[in-house]
Amino acid sequence: MVNITWSLSQKGRKKTLYGKIRGFLGPVLRELAGQRGSTIVEGPMVQDHVHMLIWIPPKYAVAEVIGSIKAALLR
Repeated sequence: MVNITWSLSQKGRKKTLYGKIRGFLGPVLRELAGQRGSTIVEGPMVQDHVHMLIWIPPKYAVAEVIGSIKAALLR
């Protein structure tokens, strides 16, 4: 298992994780992690970043899974 802290805003850490975005992001992150056989065990969101405790199968590199999640969210 890997513990990841991930900031979703690039400059100034704006408070972006409120309301509709917060409710939408959880299921999307779980679905994207599942595409690589990973499971998000915990994923509390605070105002400007996400903490994720994620189980990643040994056949995938951590950077590969997190990179694919980030890339899919940016599309």
